[in-house]
Amino acid sequence: MSELGEAGSVTAQPAALVFIVIGIMITLFGYDLQRMLMRDDKMVWSGILVMLYGLLDFVGSGVFPVDAGGSTASLVSTIHVYATLLGEFAAVGMPIWFLRDTEGVENCEPLRCFSKIAFGVSLPLIGFLGFCILGHTPVQMDTPIGLAQRLLVGLFLSWIMATAYSLMQKKTP
Repeated sequence: MSELGEAGSVTAQPAALVFIVIGIMITLFGYDLQRMLMRDDKMVWSGILVMLYGLLDFVGSGVFPVDAGGSTASLVSTIHVYATLLGEFAAVGMPIWFLRDTEGVENCEPLRCFSKIAFGVSLPLIGFLGFCILGHTPVQMDTPIGLAQRLLVGLFLSWIMATAYSLMQKKTP
């Protein structure tokens, strides 16, 4: 996905705009989720992790593009790589912390089950991404890093959408 916003590509500006807008929307959802789950008896983390995912993985990708050809020679490109990687690690924690944060909350069981599945699927996918990053040589597509990124983003955005939809249904009489 980083190639869409690659410095100098024809899709760089539109991709940056899309990444930043999606990142802001995810961050705002994370803020609302954090507010909704706040409890007096314990600290909750899932909303904070959603906010980090939106800021690091999406806004970070839009503001700090990777260099042409996937090179990480510049500081901007290096920031891109580390921001997105940290964002993915935050995203792995979203569903598992949601389980902890919603313990004892009524009517959350279907979403809690989906969160368990999402977390279980994310572990091999984050391992796959790590393998791709370690085995990936810039300018040479020797590993399917784009596939790993797309699978993770699809999983995490599905979890976010399912969570948002489920919580929206709870608010509607």
